[in-house]
Amino acid sequence: MATNPSARLTDKEVTAFRRKIFAFYRRYGRQLPFRETADPYCITVAELMLQQTQVERVIEKYRQWLERWPDWQALAQASRRDLLAMWSGLGYNRRALYLGEMARCIVDEYDGVMPQEPEQLVRLPGIGPYTAHAIAIFAFNKPVITIDTNIRKVLIHEFGLPHDISRAELERLAYRLLPRRRSRDWHNALMDYCRIAIKEAARTIAPLSRQSKFAGSQRQIRGEIVRQLTTKKRVALARVAEQMGRTIADVRTAAQSLERDGVVIVTAKTVRLA
Repeated sequence: MATNPSARLTDKEVTAFRRKIFAFYRRYGRQLPFRETADPYCITVAELMLQQTQVERVIEKYRQWLERWPDWQALAQASRRDLLAMWSGLGYNRRALYLGEMARCIVDEYDGVMPQEPEQLVRLPGIGPYTAHAIAIFAFNKPVITIDTNIRKVLIHEFGLPHDISRAELERLAYRLLPRRRSRDWHNALMDYCRIAIKEAARTIAPLSRQSKFAGSQRQIRGEIVRQLTTKKRVALARVAEQMGRTIADVRTAAQSLERDGVVIVTAKTVRLA
């Protein structure tokens, strides 16, 4: 099945594959707090937290976030400092600020009701095509597909596809396989199938991109700058450099990347929240 895999599948093969995946999910599907709800707010918080962050690291932070801000209306009142303080430890701090901007947008422009279609969702702050489809699936059970690294590995492994198969072909295959009335369960099942059933085989399929090592990285410096700014009005670049054993140039580069994201303002010697 080297090319156009969706066209080569028979209806019988599609049905058999669905049964196989759902049978696995009924027996081994993971119980996660964000799978116990279809609340669009909860799903959106989870989706932004889960991007490039391990599930285990997200669960407690997700619960703390919902306890602090249980809905869009509450989140719309949150300060940037409080958002960043709650987000600390997850990385990619701009996403915390996006959630605050999103809450204000939904409250002010949509009367507190999140839109359901990917074409509408993608217009909200901080939501790209992948996240828009994920929210449509997990919050609204819409018959659309999304392909993360786990689902990509399942399709490649189960159908013997070349590892460099195009995204367009994978999307056609994913739509062919999709049980349209069970989109939410289907995508959860595929993700669990990758992490559990084909765990060893999946390691042989390289992801499309790799995250750099955290220790010693610019991400680590950015995280430390933001962590300190959740309790201080200003942080000296030289002080951060001394504490982390890094050069001032390294710290300035990290601070400037945060500035480009709209998180901080960098001066000659210090950095503060924007």
